Amino acid sequence: MNKRLYLLLAMFAMVVLPCMADAAMTNDDYPDHSDARPFLRGSDLTMATYIEDWGALFRYEDGTAGDVFDITEHYGVNLVRLRLYNSPGTGVKDGSTTYRTPIVSKKYSQGYPYAGEDDVAALALRAKEHHMQICLSFHLSDYWTNASRQMIPSAWAEAGSLEALGDSVYNFVYRYMLRLQAQGTVPEYVSVGNETNYGLLFQTTQGNSVAYGGHTNNNGIASTVYLFNRAYDAIKAVSADTQVIIHHSYGHDGRVGVCQSFFQSLKDNGCRFDVVGASYYPHWASLQKSSDNTPTGMLVWAKAMEKAIGKPIMLMETGYSWTQYRPSGRNGGNYEGQLSTNGSYKEATAEGQRDFLCALHDAIASDTALLGYMYWDPIFVDQKVNGSWIKSCWAEKYDPSYNKWWEDGNVVSNTTLFDYEGKALPALYQEINSRQTKKQETALEQISAPTKTRKIMENGTLYIIQNDKRYTVLGIETK
Repeated sequence: MNKRLYLLLAMFAMVVLPCMADAAMTNDDYPDHSDARPFLRGSDLTMATYIEDWGALFRYEDGTAGDVFDITEHYGVNLVRLRLYNSPGTGVKDGSTTYRTPIVSKKYSQGYPYAGEDDVAALALRAKEHHMQICLSFHLSDYWTNASRQMIPSAWAEAGSLEALGDSVYNFVYRYMLRLQAQGTVPEYVSVGNETNYGLLFQTTQGNSVAYGGHTNNNGIASTVYLFNRAYDAIKAVSADTQVIIHHSYGHDGRVGVCQSFFQSLKDNGCRFDVVGASYYPHWASLQKSSDNTPTGMLVWAKAMEKAIGKPIMLMETGYSWTQYRPSGRNGGNYEGQLSTNGSYKEATAEGQRDFLCALHDAIASDTALLGYMYWDPIFVDQKVNGSWIKSCWAEKYDPSYNKWWEDGNVVSNTTLFDYEGKALPALYQEINSRQTKKQETALEQISAPTKTRKIMENGTLYIIQNDKRYTVLGIETK
């Protein structure tokens, strides 16, 4: 290679390639947000250590085994959600009275140390090593929470007042944020609670107290705001740049009013937060009065929320069944997963899952208020290891008739982004990659030793001419 061509290619690498990275996000398929925020394509990888410890393998689409963080980063995941429990596995009751007898209690954790402080800190390090942003979700419970289940951690059960409970929230959040800061993994986003439609820390082992309970029956929304603000202050005391999310379970057009009322009530009562979080699944949207449970219906909700609340929006959860049933023979037969339908999407296929995520990607990219999405439990796979199924269950339930704990099954094993052999599904590796190939070519074709080299710009496109042969570099625009 002569010196002139070498200098030309060096200039190309310094000036042109960075522009190409930007151009890839501003073509027709991927309109950029108006404020130049990166598109956040996220996955919940909380179960990584647990699944790996059981011996599960994750594979690229060609079947090659690899580290799950390597694989997800390779396929464009740039945001990891990590769920943190206070004392995972502590206790057994969930406070609900809705389960049919003789099943009287469940526990929603795989037990210590998974999703506990040490495990999540280690996962945060792995995320940063793979150049991923972090969304940390404080469940503020010893196990999994949702809109109807907000169990006070066992260590805080004796809190004698709302103020004492608020101190517990502040101290726990502040201490853990300091730990993450010390290891260089301060999260870009933190959600206070999980699907906190009715508040947080309102439930005891005796059952739900009241909507917007927030710990006391008579304070309602005020006590909920108090607890949210205590967590917010603890987060900002460590990292002013971290964006604080409050997470609601309704992210579709059928519940615009409910979701808007919740966040408006928070604002009216002085609640401090930065981002509106929501769960969006076509399955649940179809059951909850959604006239359009596709991403188009989600956009109706997003635009209404942006106008009313004035905050950016993060889709904290989404999911789609790529097959109707969990693995054949698992628990003695074929069982549907938690998402028994995909709403308006009829196909429970890998291609249907891919098409849904492509449509979701386009919908989010079309609206400046939407930051991105995080896929729910994409790696919580069912696999056989040495001839036996790994114990990958979402909960265990106690049957007093037999005095035994029974596995309640992995109800999301047919909504993961990996199949039952651990191989990446098209939704993971084609959502972005296959759709960009139609508009992008190799940045610079291999140039052999030149005798004559020059560059020209025509119609906004840069060309390198070598020996009268034209080599194109697509996507470069002049200003």
